[in-house]
Amino acid sequence: MVIYVDVLFVVNFFITYLLLLLTKLLVKENAKTSRLLLSSFMGGVYSLVILIDDLHFLVTAAGKIVISAIIILIAFGFKRVAVFLKTLGIFYFSNMLLLGVILALWLVFKPQGIAIHNDVPYFDIPARTLLISALAAYLAALLVVKVYNRTVGKNEIYSLTIFKDGKQAHMYAFADTGNKLKEPFSDYPVIVVDSSKVSFDAQRIIPFNSVGGEGVLKAFKPDKIVISSGKKSFETDKVYVAVSTVESKDFSAILNPEIINI
Repeated sequence: MVIYVDVLFVVNFFITYLLLLLTKLLVKENAKTSRLLLSSFMGGVYSLVILIDDLHFLVTAAGKIVISAIIILIAFGFKRVAVFLKTLGIFYFSNMLLLGVILALWLVFKPQGIAIHNDVPYFDIPARTLLISALAAYLAALLVVKVYNRTVGKNEIYSLTIFKDGKQAHMYAFADTGNKLKEPFSDYPVIVVDSSKVSFDAQRIIPFNSVGGEGVLKAFKPDKIVISSGKKSFETDKVYVAVSTVESKDFSAILNPEIINI
């Protein structure tokens, strides 16, 4: 089969972009489109190793991990090791899902327009067919994300950044319908944050009632907060942050769902 460099690059650029979109939706990060496009460009360039059999390292497991890490760093940046490894893992999951479909198509139908060499797929098909196939793949990815969200949890986990006095604290927050806390004077909803994540001075006392009894939480009013989930992102200053203990490995804050509707 004759391989055209431009087709090879464009197809893998597009596939990488779809993979990054799926990863973005699964990790609920608000990555900029410019970063996703730059990272996809990297994926397209990497696909050209199909033409160079002497670059053995780039097609080894170690080489692929290095390239994948670079692609993720370009697209999503670096916050902390745990977040990076989680994002990288989800990116690999997305790759296995899409590559599994490609391999299944190749093994079952043996189409003449598809070749796989050095683990890199190449498509020699009309641009219209490719566009329709890519759109179908993205819709399938959206369906996977929807099923994933419904299966793994009824409530979403959001990316939360708290800004106060020129400083900021980033963490993940769980939208819990059981959190109906409000600051009594302003009636602003309250976010409960693990004490290890923030070090701002408390300004308010928030009373609460729970199954375990009654009590008060120390709270402060941030300059603003930014909440993001996939493509959605918004900010508000009509909120208070209460400090407590949040016992979870997946998130460090508990949102009052009303905040999301502000």
